[in-house]
Amino acid sequence: MGEITFIRHGQASYGAANYDMLSPLGHQQSEWLGQHLAQTGHGFDRVVCGTLRRHRETLAGIQKTLKHAETLEDERLNEMSYFAMERAFEAQTGRALPENPEQAAAYFADVMAAWESGRLHGTPETYASFQARILGALADHAREGEHVLIVSSGGPVGVTMRHVLGLDLDAVVNVILRTHNASYSRFALFQGGYHLVQFNGVAHLEAAHRRHALTYL
Repeated sequence: MGEITFIRHGQASYGAANYDMLSPLGHQQSEWLGQHLAQTGHGFDRVVCGTLRRHRETLAGIQKTLKHAETLEDERLNEMSYFAMERAFEAQTGRALPENPEQAAAYFADVMAAWESGRLHGTPETYASFQARILGALADHAREGEHVLIVSSGGPVGVTMRHVLGLDLDAVVNVILRTHNASYSRFALFQGGYHLVQFNGVAHLEAAHRRHALTYL
């Protein structure tokens, strides 16, 4: 049996000029995660991350303790180009991103629905191509009898959960919105299929003095 430990990056810099970098808290989350993985005795045959800065910085924080010798990068594990999708959605519908958090979550769901159905034009890739590259990367890196650590983003976690559990889009959106920064999800690989073991693990953030670090954005 093989296993995938799928990490979502630490908190990025939402609202800053460059989103694609970890916040100070994101760096701390990543270091705590690396300590947790080392303390719980998780060894990995391979470590793979996307090529976005927030992926690399998350892995660097993990590696301060885990110190895995060999790592690979795979751009197929990068997040969807959501900000470009949001701009395309606003241009087509005249609807801008709301400031209210609950309305913003519903807006995200509408953008995703338009994208998946092919109604959102001018985006860097289709939903089908996004899903195909994520699943293609998993197929290449997951192997029977090996444990691989993957550092990526919330969208790829959602795609993986959809593939494993047969989720509809509403459930995928819920998964993406509820996946904590620097959380881990685990999937077993046996008999040619993936099987969910754990979703959204944050044991390294659940102590009272760390609960402020339970973030989504």
